Amino acid sequence: MGIDFDHVIWANEHGFYCVPAEFAGRELPTVLARGEVYEPATLNFLCRHVGKGDIVTGGAFVGDFFPALRRAMAASARIHSFEPAPISHAAAQETIRLNALKNIALAPVAVGDKPGTLPLQVARKSGAHVAAGVAINPDLSLDDDRVIPVEVVTLDTLVPKSRKVTVLHLDVEGFEEPALRGAARILSDNAPLVVLEAGKPWKQRLFQAVLREIAPEAGYRFCGEIERNAIYRAERS
Repeated sequence: MGIDFDHVIWANEHGFYCVPAEFAGRELPTVLARGEVYEPATLNFLCRHVGKGDIVTGGAFVGDFFPALRRAMAASARIHSFEPAPISHAAAQETIRLNALKNIALAPVAVGDKPGTLPLQVARKSGAHVAAGVAINPDLSLDDDRVIPVEVVTLDTLVPKSRKVTVLHLDVEGFEEPALRGAARILSDNAPLVVLEAGKPWKQRLFQAVLREIAPEAGYRFCGEIERNAIYRAERS
């Protein structure tokens, strides 16, 4: 199936990536254009710790983590991912196709603490398009011409209860807390390793408090930071 936007195909040691032309100049596409790996230490950490289970990872952006993760996983395991921005979702789907990847479920949704519809900001106040930094902005109304409505689901709904999740990795542009609250069942039942974009100490403390609140029996503890990503390990694994 073809894609209907200008794009380039970049490659690194892990595979091939579809990158929309309008994303040029952003950090991740610039890294891929040099043939390098974005957040290589984080990616290696996820690959080493996924074990034989599934990984939940998102937002997917252009699917740059998919090739390496898929190779590191057991053949029967799955990647559960999501990407609400239409052009990024299409690019990630093309990345999956380019690398002939199997067992990846990529949904065109955002994740939160309850189902619904929220505004995804795709343009700035000036009207300029937001290239690669689109994000949920609950302060804007759904009829604002800077947003598009996106479906929001919980991770507990997105991932079947029958699946064993060993890693939960989220980079959702400041929407991590609602996403975690929508994953209470996954966290309680599976006690996965949790990796969250959290470059500031107050965020690291907040996320630990949320994890302990919604999955107290797991005993989550902050274990350090890799490339602005906070690592939380459950005492019960």
